[in-house]
Amino acid sequence: MKKILTFFLTLSMLLALAACGGTSPSGQKSVSSLPEASSQAPESSGAAADSKQKVDNETAEYYLQKADEVVVTDTQVTFTDDTGRGELSVDKNPKKVAVLYGSLACLWYEAGGQVQSAIGGKSAVTLYKEQIGRDITQDEGVAVVSESSSGTNWDVETILAQEPDLIICSVGMKGFETISGPAEAANIPVIGIDYDAVQDYLKWFKVFCNLNGQPQLWDAVADKTAQGVIDVVSRVPEEGQAPRAIILVLSSDVLKAYTGASQPGVILKELGGVNLADPDNTQTAASVEISMEDLYALAPDLIFLSEFGDTNLDTLKELYGEDPVWNSLDAVKENKLFSLEKALFHNKANQKYDQSYRTMAQLLYPDTDFAG
Repeated sequence: MKKILTFFLTLSMLLALAACGGTSPSGQKSVSSLPEASSQAPESSGAAADSKQKVDNETAEYYLQKADEVVVTDTQVTFTDDTGRGELSVDKNPKKVAVLYGSLACLWYEAGGQVQSAIGGKSAVTLYKEQIGRDITQDEGVAVVSESSSGTNWDVETILAQEPDLIICSVGMKGFETISGPAEAANIPVIGIDYDAVQDYLKWFKVFCNLNGQPQLWDAVADKTAQGVIDVVSRVPEEGQAPRAIILVLSSDVLKAYTGASQPGVILKELGGVNLADPDNTQTAASVEISMEDLYALAPDLIFLSEFGDTNLDTLKELYGEDPVWNSLDAVKENKLFSLEKALFHNKANQKYDQSYRTMAQLLYPDTDFAG
């Protein structure tokens, strides 16, 4: 009885807070970084077509800007990586490449390359199978130089013993910090990368396919993906209230919400949705812990669960299915609870980014046709 009374007292307080309007952020579909169409009605169908073309061109420029900054010559590719060092110029057609981060290895293969030194371990092997279709650590000529993507666990001598002429690694998990000094002392160029958005994917695909001497893959793979994303974004309705959503993720049974700094958070923002965990898109951490009381106060229109590891909607329902606060949420009662596929939202989606955007757009705007 005491627990029931406590619940209803808490519920009453939350209702009062919600009525005050201070805990339920909302907004119209307005993404400051993306171009918007004029709010004034065009005078003719020709003017409307011109206006739409202008918006589409600006949207394309937004998504392709980073790729357009990459300079390709007959012998080198020049670009900036994510280490803050300024421009790098790397020779084309490296013979022995060490890619020390699973998702970057997948992108390297997608862009026409092969890896000679790779990260092994269960999570990396699972990723290779999901994104490349096989375990590349079993390929002839591939050396596993570590079972972990964390640079703190690397044996630098083992990596350098493979005599790579290019090393690609993450700037996170101390990867670049660990390998850059010894590698550069051995005159081995190192590229440090961090990305969670389609713009970054397009940039690095352009760098990689040209380094691999496969520039034709840009049109066949990356630009095709870019045009798919642009098409989806261009179909987002401009009128009406922006969908208010929360993107949950379960990690070790701890409930968290993805912010605008995460890959699914970026997609939600660019599709005009309001991320209630980060409505102003000011968070720097990719996720924040969230309680059931927070969820009740925020009152999301839709709840997404980003699949991670072995967690899915069934896992979420098992954990919270008997919770009265959970069951009181409108999104739960109205069955607006959706799973975001791991390959499209947790992993780097790479050439499937257009599928990621289309999937979320269809859930946010069920009355709009986003078919490609």
